[in-house]
Amino acid sequence: DSLVKLSRLENGIISLSPQQAALQPLLESVVEQYTAKASEKGLSLQLQDTDAFAVFDFKWTAEALANIVDNAIKYTERGTIKISAVSYEMFARIDISDTGSGIPETEQAKIFARFYRSKSVREQEGVGIGLYLSRQIISGGGGYIKVTSVSGKGSTFSVFLPKQQPFFQNC
Repeated sequence: DSLVKLSRLENGIISLSPQQAALQPLLESVVEQYTAKASEKGLSLQLQDTDAFAVFDFKWTAEALANIVDNAIKYTERGTIKISAVSYEMFARIDISDTGSGIPETEQAKIFARFYRSKSVREQEGVGIGLYLSRQIISGGGGYIKVTSVSGKGSTFSVFLPKQQPFFQNC
């Protein structure tokens, strides 16, 4: 399913339509989608309320965030996944933090590559396309993704979304 979406996105069959909107409904829809899955695994999925807004395509940004949350659940054995957002002058930042296995520093630059799978997680389901697809969607809307992680302690994926439409889109 992700491969088909990626192919359509890369070939221009699907185009992003970013609009300025509040982040809370977007984040609530992702949490609603994954609360049961987290609960089944004994994890707590928490959303911090926010009044932040940004420019994004609701459907595709939800897809990108869902890929990150799905990974957080997959690679967290116990604890919490927290989602929050902070507003800055030019960007809004969405943080998805987990108490999972973490990502070794030597692999952090590689995890956004197409089909990359760490040796330590090869037994888990997946093909290594989710984070690549997330990065393509977010960068296609004028944003970017960063990760900070400590092995054995968890990871935080930070998604930065622009607060205004890029100038060239209004020309």
